[in-house]
Amino acid sequence: MHNQLNIAPVLHRFQIQPFDRAYAGQISTLFHRAVHAIDGRHYSAAQLNAWSSQPRSAKYWELRLTRTQAWMMLDFNPPKPLATPFCCGFINLETEYFQRGYIDSLYVHPEYQGRGVARQLFHQVKLWAQSREYPELLVDASYYSRPLFEQEGFELLFKSYQPKSGQMLPGFHMRLPLSR
Repeated sequence: MHNQLNIAPVLHRFQIQPFDRAYAGQISTLFHRAVHAIDGRHYSAAQLNAWSSQPRSAKYWELRLTRTQAWMMLDFNPPKPLATPFCCGFINLETEYFQRGYIDSLYVHPEYQGRGVARQLFHQVKLWAQSREYPELLVDASYYSRPLFEQEGFELLFKSYQPKSGQMLPGFHMRLPLSR
């Protein structure tokens, strides 16, 4: 079991920042590694490969995340020193009319999972959405993110299935009403 992040060090070592296209390459690798770190209890190897067969281009992630509201958790003192801070997690929220309030992505690097990164990123999204008076947040949670969303008060609306590269990925369509 990993240690939970302590809020005080988060302000120094870890910081949540708006998405910066300079991190698109790191996010591509993070996404791919996070998907393939999932054990085989709920998703087959074929489903994981359909989810992410290889890291996508940095340009893909730049376009995907700049059209939404997105944040990254940066580690300013990663175990393997880098020239720039290390992106250890990211989240993005749809802001367009029909998809407004939909959490499109929430991924954490495998070496940082279980340490509170996803929860901190979610709280950033929730505060932002509340400040803009969004009525609710929606998500299609995986088997692995569902417990986090349940702990945060989301209710299950229905089991969902997302087609990807000839595979059906099961998930859970969930909703969190935001009080005003």
